[in-house]
Amino acid sequence: MQLLLAFIILSFITLIVILLILLSRNSRSQKIRTICQAHNWQYQEFVNFNDTIKHAHFGLLNYSQNAIFRHVISADDSHLGLGFNVFDCLAIEPTGIHNSTALLFNLKLDEPYNELHASFSPLAQGQKQQQDSGLTKPYFQHIRRLQKLVQLKPHYAFECHDLYANKPALLEQFLQQHLRPSTDNADNCQLSTWLLAHPNLHIEISNGMLLAYQPNHLLHNEAIFSAITHVAEISLALSRKN
Repeated sequence: MQLLLAFIILSFITLIVILLILLSRNSRSQKIRTICQAHNWQYQEFVNFNDTIKHAHFGLLNYSQNAIFRHVISADDSHLGLGFNVFDCLAIEPTGIHNSTALLFNLKLDEPYNELHASFSPLAQGQKQQQDSGLTKPYFQHIRRLQKLVQLKPHYAFECHDLYANKPALLEQFLQQHLRPSTDNADNCQLSTWLLAHPNLHIEISNGMLLAYQPNHLLHNEAIFSAITHVAEISLALSRKN
């Protein structure tokens, strides 16, 4: 009986979401399409991701219920040095409708690090924001269990984040490469300092890709280009040293 009731509720929510999508189709779709035209990027209204992305087992993409991927921006490495996708991920969960803008960049890593799956999640000082979004700490803990990620001990360089990885020793090795001071100012973007400057972002690295998003936060059209350049900055920094 409970399963039937849950199915009815989710079906009703899905119907509402589809109606809202149809009503909002022209506004956001047209504005993002204009951004893509200005930068020679590709635009798709809806998309199903390829197996490479699916096999990365990103929490937001693989473990959201009834996820819908919309307003997809795609580009190769000719513009910012790395290929990327930006899209709205709308997930219909029992706790409500969660809508996040996600940025997914291809990294250029040495072969061993392509097997690394790591997650950087903001600590409890964002608890009020998490409660407002409906995505609380138990939600993310559940996702980590599904991903089979192990929590690392507190790290001196990431005091504001919880770190998880499928291979903790490999993550430690990877981090050490990006915590050394750089003598080249153009290459002085360390992961720890970048995360401090973007305290609300959840970051995942898996299958040679980096996913960044703020839970249940949809980027305004005017902020999309700036967000792309910021995530490109750290993606390039992580790639250059490998």
